[in-house]
Amino acid sequence: MTTNTVFVTGAAGFIGHHVVRLLREAGRPVRALIRPGEDIRNLDPLRGHGLELVEGDILDRVALHDRMSDCSTVYHLAALYRTWVPDPKIIYDVNVTGTANVLATAAALGVRRLVYTSSIAAIGVDPGGAPADETTAYNLWPHAFDYVRSKYLAHQVALAFTPLLNLVIVNPGMPLGPGDIAPTPTGRTLIDTLNGKIRVSFDGGLNLVDVEDVARGHLLAETHGRRGEAYLLTGHNLSISAMVEQLRTVVGLRHGMLRIPAGLATAFGYLLEGWAERVSRREPLITPGTVAYTRQRLFYDNTKAREELGFTVRPLDETLRRAVEWFVTHGQIRADAATLSLRGRHPHDPPLP
Repeated sequence: MTTNTVFVTGAAGFIGHHVVRLLREAGRPVRALIRPGEDIRNLDPLRGHGLELVEGDILDRVALHDRMSDCSTVYHLAALYRTWVPDPKIIYDVNVTGTANVLATAAALGVRRLVYTSSIAAIGVDPGGAPADETTAYNLWPHAFDYVRSKYLAHQVALAFTPLLNLVIVNPGMPLGPGDIAPTPTGRTLIDTLNGKIRVSFDGGLNLVDVEDVARGHLLAETHGRRGEAYLLTGHNLSISAMVEQLRTVVGLRHGMLRIPAGLATAFGYLLEGWAERVSRREPLITPGTVAYTRQRLFYDNTKAREELGFTVRPLDETLRRAVEWFVTHGQIRADAATLSLRGRHPHDPPLP
């Protein structure tokens, strides 16, 4: 028998736990899928009546069917967001095959509504540099890395299921904010920049959005999104150099940033990637793929989400302060950089923990 329980994959993740919190605040029972051994600190404050934690893996169809059974709604957020791993097959397994497994299981069980978390990585860029929208043809395959390519493929899988499932797709920009415990590559770049580990920049463009705005956009998509449609949950378009200036103004970035040609950054990327492959086996600061991707003007237009879903975004300075304050509080930013997060705080902002 189907219940009104909401099944959430990736529930302990950066966006996922904010989605779970909003669902619980709305009084909806949630069954959260957790990988064995996963860090679930983000869900600890939400434990209690109405939140059920179940272990499972989206690559295990049998277990997935058992965990999802009797749920009426599914939010599929689980994904592997890494710029580099020793064997990229795992990225495609989780992001593409895992998505196919979740959607096929939901279709077999007759789930009434499914929200799939895609990414701006699945949408092309405008050749002239204008903000792209949901109709912009994908043109990033030669300028991407495995995560970006896997999200494009998974997006196509989701579209293929639209005749079988009442699903809606959301495409978040690069999220920042509280709760990035991993941290994600976006959060790691912010941390490394403030800590002085990254001191160079190059031409390129970003779209930054508050993680809580993205989470709220998921619930809006469930309620108002049209079947088979994709919605860009994006925020602020800015060049990499403008982002550096925002960090100086809002959170007090003090050290210099040398602007270098993207070709030189690519060369550094090859060196660091080679070191990772042969020695460290750890995700490098940059790779040739990440440079190729971020040197694009990754600018996106959220008009469709605003007009059809009622999606809104908060000011960028608020998002940056909230993200930095969280990283400072949780020891991700060096102690001697902690005071940087206090610059620009509004008198009515809540006190830091």
